[in-house]
Amino acid sequence: MLGRRREWAELRETDLSPASRGFLAAFTDHVLWRISNVLMEKADDGSWNLLVKIPSPTGDPRRNLCLWMDEKGVPSIEFGAWHTHADLWDSDPRRGVARMLDYLEQISDGTVLLKESPTVGDGLPFCVVDVSSRDELLDEVTSPGAPPSIRLLSWSGAEDRILDVDAVGPSNGGPA
Repeated sequence: MLGRRREWAELRETDLSPASRGFLAAFTDHVLWRISNVLMEKADDGSWNLLVKIPSPTGDPRRNLCLWMDEKGVPSIEFGAWHTHADLWDSDPRRGVARMLDYLEQISDGTVLLKESPTVGDGLPFCVVDVSSRDELLDEVTSPGAPPSIRLLSWSGAEDRILDVDAVGPSNGGPA
């Protein structure tokens, strides 16, 4: 989604591509629906696809969320510069969208955070960390070349934290 220049228009559900209508139907029950900016984006072939922009309550554009249809018509989600596509979650389109929207919920509730990386050229965080996974947290702070601490950014700002070995706790084979 980043760097693309497309034509946008106000949502007219009847003008959306069939895949976009299905994606829209799945998203309207999501907790973030009520605060979303729902638009249409013109695809290269002239069809209209769903485009949903969900600003971060922090006002930091690096934390914004975006839902869109990729160039193959696959529902996709973006958080910072990180993104994924529904077909990576499941080959069945409905299950893929459902799983991806469940992950969106984990992002909005602060379970999945952006890993701030000052070495990224455009300054946008591009890696996510599931803070409910102790193993994932340990990997982040103990991998070769890991910095002494990592700043994690939540979509809402309420779950921001600094991650270091002391924050994760010693590795003793049991839960933290």
